[in-house]
Amino acid sequence: MLLAALLPTAAAAAGKPPEGEWDSPVGRVRIVRAGTGYLGTLVAPGKACGFRAGEEVLRGTLVDDSLAGELRLCLAGPACPAEGWESALLLVGRERLAGAVHVAQPGCAAPVGKNGGVTLARAGPRGAPAGRARGGRGGGLARARALLRDGAAWLREGNFERARQRFREAIEADAAVPEAYNGVGVTYRMRNDLPAALAWYKKALAVDPDFGDAYYNMACVYALRGERTLALRYLQIAAVNGYATAEGVDGDSDLASLRGTREYRALRDRM
Repeated sequence: MLLAALLPTAAAAAGKPPEGEWDSPVGRVRIVRAGTGYLGTLVAPGKACGFRAGEEVLRGTLVDDSLAGELRLCLAGPACPAEGWESALLLVGRERLAGAVHVAQPGCAAPVGKNGGVTLARAGPRGAPAGRARGGRGGGLARARALLRDGAAWLREGNFERARQRFREAIEADAAVPEAYNGVGVTYRMRNDLPAALAWYKKALAVDPDFGDAYYNMACVYALRGERTLALRYLQIAAVNGYATAEGVDGDSDLASLRGTREYRALRDRM
């Protein structure tokens, strides 16, 4: 698996540590530090898969606030194995690990989102998982969509401040629309405020780990900052889940710092 090949030999764990108990698609997982990486074992199996308590279901390495490695998932489909260790990339937040999984076996279904999105929610004190941010659906969602269109129009005209205002208003209307957080990030990227752009892309991913634009945009920011390992990881997720094409990445000046690397060439050849 290409993601595993991109892992460094030692962890540069400068971000939030993922230790603790998390509710995942396969049950409650306890994540602990193990040498230079992290391991997750089931403490309370869920109904989705037939795994047992004490079995290992996660392994990865932390760089900054991204946990890259593999998740063990049950698989379904004709000619599919019963389970597999699948490449995963998770953004480590205080209350959730949000990211995506790439199921390598074609035609096999796993208990993840339609585009591989997966969220692990930190277990609450009484065993209840942390809730996701929600906005006022219905009329709120309709207003958010209208504000998004308005923001996109201002963005095309180059009025980034007005666009940002509209995207923020969309978040106020419905906090569960990832496009609004991503839009705020784009306005900061256009002003070359890379830390702010990255922070807002991460918010989009935390709201909806199936939102593919966040992975690609984060790859671009990390590439611009010279953080190649993280750039390649996020570009990997964008590519394997259909959010990036060979022609697109070759023509994107934001990714120029990656093109001379062996990892970039291998990734591009797989698109």
